[in-house]
Amino acid sequence: MKKNLLKISSLSVVCAAIGSGGAFAQADEDFFIRNKYEAVTDRAQPEFDPLPIRTDGFEISPEVSFKAGTTSNLFAASENEVDDYFLGVVPSIALNSTWSRHALGLRGQVDHIEYGDTSSESRTNLNLGADGRIDVSREVNLFGAFQADDLTEPRSNIASLDNATEPVEYTRVGGEAGLQYQSGRLRVRGAVGLESFDYDDVELDNGLFQDQDFRDRDVTSVVARTSYAVERDWAVFAEVDHSEADYDAPNIFTALNRDFSNTSLRVGTDFELRNLIRGDIGIGAFQSEYDDPTVEDVSGLSVDGSLQWFASQLTTLSFGAGRGVIDPGLVQSNAAVRTNVSARADHELRRNVIITGEARFTNFDFENVDRNDDRWNLRAAATWKVNPNLWVDGSYELTDQSSNVQDFSDNRFLIGLRIFP
Repeated sequence: MKKNLLKISSLSVVCAAIGSGGAFAQADEDFFIRNKYEAVTDRAQPEFDPLPIRTDGFEISPEVSFKAGTTSNLFAASENEVDDYFLGVVPSIALNSTWSRHALGLRGQVDHIEYGDTSSESRTNLNLGADGRIDVSREVNLFGAFQADDLTEPRSNIASLDNATEPVEYTRVGGEAGLQYQSGRLRVRGAVGLESFDYDDVELDNGLFQDQDFRDRDVTSVVARTSYAVERDWAVFAEVDHSEADYDAPNIFTALNRDFSNTSLRVGTDFELRNLIRGDIGIGAFQSEYDDPTVEDVSGLSVDGSLQWFASQLTTLSFGAGRGVIDPGLVQSNAAVRTNVSARADHELRRNVIITGEARFTNFDFENVDRNDDRWNLRAAATWKVNPNLWVDGSYELTDQSSNVQDFSDNRFLIGLRIFP
């Protein structure tokens, strides 16, 4: 793994050197701003947007959301489906600096859902985060972020156990630190990250416990991108994303050593064209190498892309695509290739009413086991901005999965109130 990391570091340096020839371009012009067009959901509406609490140098944005909904298949089961209703409350707060230089942001959220007939499925998720930026000079800034989460996996997760008496809970703690250099037509950005995952064991319906320690891991990552602006609204880039995972040692529940190193190399472009299109698209290859000699390495096409078409001032269309390898969290399988595509439309029906339609397709191709999942997520939603202190949300979502292991379909209806004190 150390050899791989050295290769990645060397490649990052080479990419930076290749791009450095453009650094003498106009220093006063920012070739990487992509803000000509404004998405429907990002457009400022002073008469309906929440007003933050302003203090010296900071804005504080509190919010409390209440929601109620139904699900037709609570356990994401292939048969004997169980429906239920739920109530939820989500208080959150964000604090962001308003300084002319440097930046600091803090945020926190509690997301609680209580099911009416199946109390074992009730859950509380906690999220805490912080991010910051230090502007060393006009060309150089340092950035960092920290995130701590206490989460519950949904029953529709591909690692979910159909005979578990409750969902799997886990914690995720991580952060990153990096540097960005930008001068003229050249921009170089790199970051080092660390994430730690800790999963709780889960009780099965036969009274035994399913060990989840095989999923506990520490992941270190190095991400670097070098961009060169060919024109004011068009840049090309080369990027590398390298990660190494160190799992807990195998035990009696799993003899598989899941330690791996994964490297993705992509080249691409980011742009904002005159025909009302903005995008960031990278294509390349990934290679995952595993320490366990009994499992095969995995490689293939790597894709990471997003595209927005501002069809009119009232309509924004968004598209996305991605392909890479993940750990599916199954005892029998250490890897799965995930491929996804998505499309979304946001339309301003009235100045204070936005409707949304969204479709996502995801394929999971598992290694070491005979399993392949195709999943569709279809969603229709609307937001009514009553005034700066009250918004009303409503949505319908269909999740449908075809699989040789777990077929299921779930219909969810949701209505919610968002209150901005």
